Amino acid sequence: MPSHTSFRFALREATAAAHERLHHIPAFEALAEGRLDRPAYVALLRRLLGFHAAIEAALAAAPPLGRYGIDLAERRRAPLLWADLAHLGALAEAPLAPVPGFATAAEALGALYVTEGSILGGHQLARGLDHLLPPGEGRGFLLGHGARHGAMWAACCAAIEACGAEPGGLAGMQAGAAATFAAFEAWFA
Repeated sequence: MPSHTSFRFALREATAAAHERLHHIPAFEALAEGRLDRPAYVALLRRLLGFHAAIEAALAAAPPLGRYGIDLAERRRAPLLWADLAHLGALAEAPLAPVPGFATAAEALGALYVTEGSILGGHQLARGLDHLLPPGEGRGFLLGHGARHGAMWAACCAAIEACGAEPGGLAGMQAGAAATFAAFEAWFA
């Protein structure tokens, strides 16, 4: 890989087609266009909860990412989904999605790239709820880590660069990211 290319860019390029397909999932298209009603938003949150609770459990069972400066506990988003559902007066119950396991830290970091990267798009999607909810309410999941997001994303990117420099790191991250995107896509199919 050329020295001017980052491992994050290589990871993004390797998963670009899968990422693009997610934009065409009907619930996300409706959210982006401001067409979701309350029951559809609750259904979307429950579906997201099933995925994130499962992927967070898989990441917790994977080899630790602490050597890359990643604390998975501070990055959990399932509690944000529980809070959003509670705000809407909905039960926070959801079946767990089938998700991959991660045999290596690189694979787990690839999965984290997917979940953390989704926050970037979540900020834009949150505006699609303006017709449904008062500003800022019931959309904690979409807003992610709030004011901490920039620093947390930078730390995730630094971890990707460190892992990518290790033998097999980029391939492992690409495999973990691809498997995570595939599981997410299948869960919403």
